[in-house]
Amino acid sequence: MKKRIILSVILALIILVAGCSKPQQQNSGIVDPDSKGGEVTIDMNTENEAPMNQEDDRKPGETDENPERIVSLAPSGTEILYALNAGDKIIAVSEYCNYPEDTANKTKLPTGEKLDMENLISLKPDLVIAAYMSAMEDQFRQLEESGIKVLVTEANNLSETYEAIETIGRTIGRESEAETLVRNMKDGFDKIIKEIEGKPSPTVYVEVSPLEWGLWTCGKNTFIQELIDIVGAKNIFEDVEGWAEVSEEQVISRNPDFILTTASPLTGIDDPVGEISSRANWTGLDAVKNSRIVMLDSDMITRPGPRLLDAAQELVKILYK
Repeated sequence: MKKRIILSVILALIILVAGCSKPQQQNSGIVDPDSKGGEVTIDMNTENEAPMNQEDDRKPGETDENPERIVSLAPSGTEILYALNAGDKIIAVSEYCNYPEDTANKTKLPTGEKLDMENLISLKPDLVIAAYMSAMEDQFRQLEESGIKVLVTEANNLSETYEAIETIGRTIGRESEAETLVRNMKDGFDKIIKEIEGKPSPTVYVEVSPLEWGLWTCGKNTFIQELIDIVGAKNIFEDVEGWAEVSEEQVISRNPDFILTTASPLTGIDDPVGEISSRANWTGLDAVKNSRIVMLDSDMITRPGPRLLDAAQELVKILYK
């Protein structure tokens, strides 16, 4: 029972910080059908308003006034706000928002079913930024009915991350800062690609859940896969979709050059690198023999925000030092 609970916590945290699956465009009114990639939602209470992108000629995310009191319920949104030098506008954040350090000084709010709507509304925010979670649709509507603007972001790749940054920038009156931030990220990734050009492509195995709880990894359509591609490496499980369970035998047979783990003491593993090194059946792996097992900052490498560039730069140091 304990193993199942811990595994559930690990995977829930991964989904939370990495961004949820794309919302279905049903009749809920939550997703703007004209938005690119299902990335943003605003002004969901449309009963007395013209539909977005019809009579209302504002771009998605734009508001009449720049918000001065912002609540961010998404760690990625919080990091974007700080990167846009708007940390002073934030009055509260999700309990999962832990970067930068100044978030410790903000009021912390639970999310999902535990979110106290009366408490949130009592904070009188001008804007609430959240990541898409279908379970929170009713909460989003309640906020709109209370006269609070809601911006829902969802990014599943770098392109959508750039769009989220630009949308948040427009919403809070920091459009030029957002454009600069996106340009710097793109330039940084291009620099990495040129830097590793011609170097051998190491193979990597990314472990997001340890053997004790059942091995899970990531493949196509995840930020980690996209970053692995940028740094010129090869994911041994690039053939799997999203976050997936794999077997010990599969890892051993594919014999990676590097093992990258997102486990940490927070996930119940005091020494993730030591635990992997001590596995009886893994002693013959190249990564183990050559002491190429590294613990990654899972927040940095899965949150759709500015630190994805930092994560790519860290991968370069790990793989090519």
